[in-house]
Parts: sequence; C-alpha cells; structure tokens
Amino acid sequence: MTSWMHKVALFAGAAALTLTVSVPASAEDAAPAPASAEAAAPVPAIAPELAERMAKEKEDRKACKLEICKAFAEAKSGAPISCNVTKTWLGSDIQAGYLGDKLTWPWGHALCSAHIDLDRDAIAEVASKPSGTLKLKKHDITCKLDNKNPAEGSAYDVKLSIEPVVTFENGRATKAELNWGTIEAPLLAKTAIWSATAVDANFSVIANGVVKEINAFLGVKCKEEGFDIAAAR
Repeated sequence: MTSWMHKVALFAGAAALTLTVSVPASAEDAAPAPASAEAAAPVPAIAPELAERMAKEKEDRKACKLEICKAFAEAKSGAPISCNVTKTWLGSDIQAGYLGDKLTWPWGHALCSAHIDLDRDAIAEVASKPSGTLKLKKHDITCKLDNKNPAEGSAYDVKLSIEPVVTFENGRATKAELNWGTIEAPLLAKTAIWSATAVDANFSVIANGVVKEINAFLGVKCKEEGFDIAAAR
C-alpha cells in the first residue's frame, strides 16, 4: 500500500469520528489549527456553488451542534440526540490539517455524511464526572471524494461503519478510538483502509488531531453559541 493511500484511509476515519462526535460547524473546524500565524496558509478561493453548498451544510448542522453543546453543558438526562449531518472538507483543508508538508493530497474536496445518534444520558454521565468514557453506537458514514479537476466529478465513494469510544478527563477529550466495522469501497480504496487499520491498530496517527477537534468544538465553538462547558462543570 502506498503512503498516500494510507493517509486517505486515515482521513476517512478522522472525518467519520469528527462527524459523529463534534459536528464541525465551519470550514475552520475541519482541520487542526496551524501551530502559528506564520504557518497559516492563505484561504483559497472557492466556486460560488461550492461556497453556497457549504453554507447550507453549516446551517443544517447548527441545530445538531446546539443539542450536543447543550448536552455537555447541562449534563442532564433526556431524549437521544438524532440528526443527519453533512460536511464538505476542502482539499486544501485536508492537505493542511491531515497531511501537512509530508504528502500531497491527490484529490479535490471530500463530502461526508452520517446519521448521528447520541445517548444524552451517556453524555450527561461523562460530562458530570472527573473522568469517563463515552461509547457511541455504531454509525454509518459515507464519504465521496472529488477528483482534483472538478470537471471530472467524483473519484470514488467510501462507506464505512464505526463505533467510536472517546475518553474524557476534567471535561476534555484525551483519547479517541474509531473501532472500524464494515467497509464498502472500490477494491483499491478498501485495501488501503483495511491495511491502515492493521498498521495503526490504535489510530495514533489521527488520534491527536481528532482529540483537538473535539476539544475545540466543546470549548470555543460551543462557547460561541452561549454554552460555556468548562464553567458549567
């Protein structure tokens, strides 16, 4: 398996876990922030149609985002959180956030979707204790990768299932595991994904980035919506 195929598989897993746990609210949430202002790359111009699509995705995700923030902030029992989430990752965000200067992302944008089903009682338990583990139900994720040239359309589709487990300490995520299940994809992509899961059994390659995203969501992003989770503890 080539190294870029390996990274594609890991990105798909990172996208899946990000969707099911932190529901990114904007393009900036799709990838870990640069280490410094100097490291930040210029924001690329995108087609008006894509910008409009991403804006709609963001608006459609907001209700789900608010429910998750509320669940962690209030730490109360209640009805499950159920919603459909769709997120487009720009190719440039994938490059900057997941591959850096080590590899070149060979495709364009990635569109991932999932139906989110979160146990509010389980969130309340982990949010109200000094430490705990949040075990999520199995989630099915679909990702569509575009070709570098938009005129060529999609490169291929990947469907996979995961049962995420996230460990929290003092209100912050400290560890994230994907626990891969079934995978549906073209043979080349499927081989890459399974090889990646075998090589990175603990998903250490993507764990740090995903943990940062979860903490950014529960910190800055929830605070923007009026939920100060740290102060509520």
